[in-house]
Amino acid sequence: MKLQNMTVIFSIIIIPVTLILSAYIGTQIDTASLQQSYDTKLMDATHDAVISFELNTANSEYTTNADSIRRDIQASVNSFFTSLASNLGTPGASSSSINPYIPAIVFTLYDGYYIYAPNEAIYEENGETKTKYEHILKPYVHYSARYVKGQNDLVVNYSLDNYITIYGNVGGEYISKSGYLIDTSKVSPDGTRVNGITITKENLKEIIAVEENNTVVRKEFAYKYINNKKVYKDEAGWFTVNNLKKLYLSNINQNEQLEDDSAIKYYKEALNFTSEILSNSQLLDTVRPNNAIRSDGQKYNELKNDNTRILAVGSNNNPEELSSVFTQHKREIMRNSIQENLNNAMMLYSMHTEKSNTFSMPILTSDDWEKLLTNINIISFMQGLPVGNTLYNNYAIITSTNNKQFINPKTLYFISERQYHKINCEQVQENNQNLVGYKSADFKLVKDTSNNSSYYRHTEYACYTCIVNSLNEQLQVNNLSDNKKRAFYSALARERYNLDRVTKMLENKI
Repeated sequence: MKLQNMTVIFSIIIIPVTLILSAYIGTQIDTASLQQSYDTKLMDATHDAVISFELNTANSEYTTNADSIRRDIQASVNSFFTSLASNLGTPGASSSSINPYIPAIVFTLYDGYYIYAPNEAIYEENGETKTKYEHILKPYVHYSARYVKGQNDLVVNYSLDNYITIYGNVGGEYISKSGYLIDTSKVSPDGTRVNGITITKENLKEIIAVEENNTVVRKEFAYKYINNKKVYKDEAGWFTVNNLKKLYLSNINQNEQLEDDSAIKYYKEALNFTSEILSNSQLLDTVRPNNAIRSDGQKYNELKNDNTRILAVGSNNNPEELSSVFTQHKREIMRNSIQENLNNAMMLYSMHTEKSNTFSMPILTSDDWEKLLTNINIISFMQGLPVGNTLYNNYAIITSTNNKQFINPKTLYFISERQYHKINCEQVQENNQNLVGYKSADFKLVKDTSNNSSYYRHTEYACYTCIVNSLNEQLQVNNLSDNKKRAFYSALARERYNLDRVTKMLENKI
């Protein structure tokens, strides 16, 4: 009898507990599954935004125009919301229905970034002035820092590589200067020798679609860069291409050499720019971390190497090396700027959103920051979306590798034996004196709008090993043969020299 009583009591207690635990575990599993699903949807939408940005800028003739870039970014934002709405099962939903869960989207570009986030808007209603907060694409923010020492007051704009812009008052004079910083001890005055390697003019070629005899054909033409634009040559002369039409250029001497000398110009101009910077002692003394101030006039408290002359570059402070004081300081400025403005954007939204949850910037990992500080990226945040008995909070980062704004040395490929490879690939012959490299975007599929087809600028096949290890493998240039070094130095310098930069100054005076 006692056993029966105990059995009944046990059943009364355990069965409800088991059912409750089972329901709780089921809910947790469903929540985790839904969170993972949202992670995928957010990642896919961010990826679609990157693709939109790349497609809009890849073949645009106006990528040095700030308004054009802004339109491309806005189109990318629209693609993000369209994709996210479709992925969430609400196709056709307006961005206003999804905006409450997107506190910010950040576009990190070559020398600055855009933030798509809420901002105060003033409007009239029944004769009364009111304010509301709506999402807009905020003004472009440069990776910059202001340095003040005595009467010297200047701003330095940094970039993803060693390109900088300086403007302000130094020594009682106003200066405005842009250029690449390099280790002057490794470059000859005429730009034809770098690290003991001779830099020569290059023979460049690619396939393009043009109209000939009322028929669209795809032919390989030799080309060179003139004023940072590709100019092709055939038996009739030099030309550019617009809507498949050859536009012959009368202002170019037909005896102009075909070989491209952009790499030589890059090293020569970078040497002259760096030498001018190094000769200005007041400028060097002013640009120190302990002289850097924020936009509100307050000094930074978290910068390292506080009394180091950041722009005093050389063998011990090579601006192209990660360990250099210049690079470390530049990264601190970039990271601090992104964090500060993103925090402000999310805080503003939390203060005025109708949602009950509080938006805050999540802690990005070191790998996340490595992406943001070394490439062009889009980072999207989604917070506050109901997921089971909790709220969804996460972000996604997607890197763009097919654009004209930045050249990552790891995304250069070199043609050898009907394939394109990384420069350190063992399949690339060490004694190949005709080795030429191009940026990865030049090997991407190009859309031909004339007949809704596609083609490749280069017909070579990709090396499987190189593609798989494209971004993970460390690039050790010093261990390469002289021929490989020449090809690498030339390709990197050529592509950097001809980048589309909105902030590029055509006339440098200091």
